[in-house]
Amino acid sequence: MGMTDTALLGGIGPDALAIGGLATGLFFTILAMFQSGLGAAGVVISRRLGEGRPETVAGVGVNALVFGVVLCLPCMVVLLLARQMLAALGEPAIIVTDSARFLLILLVALFPDLAVIGLLRSVLPALGAERLMMWTMPGMAVLNGVLNASLIHGWLGLPRMGLWGSATATALTGWIVAGALLVLVRRHERVRPHMRLAPFSWPEFWTLLRLGMPMVVSAGAEIVMFEVTSLRAGTLGTHALAAHQIALTVCAMTFMVSLALSQATNVRVSYWIGARDAEGARRTILVALGTGLAWTVMCATVLIVFPERVAALYLDMSRPENVAVIAVTATLLKIGGFYQIVDGLQAVTSGILRGGGDTVAPMLISVGGYGIFGLGGGGWLAFQCGFGVRGLWYGLAGGLAVVCALLGIRLGVLYGRLRRGELKEI
Repeated sequence: MGMTDTALLGGIGPDALAIGGLATGLFFTILAMFQSGLGAAGVVISRRLGEGRPETVAGVGVNALVFGVVLCLPCMVVLLLARQMLAALGEPAIIVTDSARFLLILLVALFPDLAVIGLLRSVLPALGAERLMMWTMPGMAVLNGVLNASLIHGWLGLPRMGLWGSATATALTGWIVAGALLVLVRRHERVRPHMRLAPFSWPEFWTLLRLGMPMVVSAGAEIVMFEVTSLRAGTLGTHALAAHQIALTVCAMTFMVSLALSQATNVRVSYWIGARDAEGARRTILVALGTGLAWTVMCATVLIVFPERVAALYLDMSRPENVAVIAVTATLLKIGGFYQIVDGLQAVTSGILRGGGDTVAPMLISVGGYGIFGLGGGGWLAFQCGFGVRGLWYGLAGGLAVVCALLGIRLGVLYGRLRRGELKEI
């Protein structure tokens, strides 16, 4: 949706593109961070199903919805402070004012985007109904594109709203898709029995809070590392920033497979532990790690062996002004080839640990690893040692490698417990 908004805003002009792209990117980044906390609902529901207690799932769902509403509050506060944050970063006054107004419109859809769609993204895979999301999300992107184009340019009999039409369309899309998803899940045979009201439970809510908030902080630490690195890359010149954005886009796209594998793994591990089947949990762990390693090694090989060809997909090699950017991009993609492996493995390992109910230690590891090695090490290499944008990427790779190694140690503890048949309760 963010890519669609940005592409369509480019048709209005560079100012609209800058304002809308910045605001939309900020909205979806912060939204994703807080949505990650709802992953706790999928873990708890999988555990309950593994334990053979499907009658408790409705209660988990009600409490998870309350948790989603609670998460909307800090998310809203952060987004409302965007004006002050952008001003502190030295953005032009028009960018600050109009981006803040754009975000106010997007905030209209915060509840459906976070508490409804975000919750269903976590719960449906645990209930074996993940295909509903697989078919709905592409439709969401198409609907968002049609509404954006129509409200920006006044097509299909809708008013011509320009820049504000994009924000309005994205907000409307959130409400429409959330409503459609609720209708679909109500009709789904696996989900329908659990779509009922249940009493609120403080112990259940506390379990979700205890598992979910460390997930939010972990996601926030990684997001901050990448966002600050992007801002630092901008201070090194346009060539460095362009190369950074291209390489980051490529690595982020391939990372989606590892992220999806992580989400699937936490559901399976949680289910088998709930079923008191240590062997099933161990088998899931080994298959997940093996699959994640195979995927990331394949991606790393392509980036290390063919970095110039990958860069050429984004820049015309025949234009002289692009030659220097392609050279820098190729260097970053080679570094990215290494960090693809550790980034993918740390994502899968995080999913395994969450399935085992372990979220606090991974949070501390993420904050320390990304803050000290990712940001601290990257800044030192880039600016004190003179490595420039390469130093920033060495920092990213180093931070991810440290987190991957420490999470691996934590995983070893979990795997050892499973071998001994020790199944920890959530």
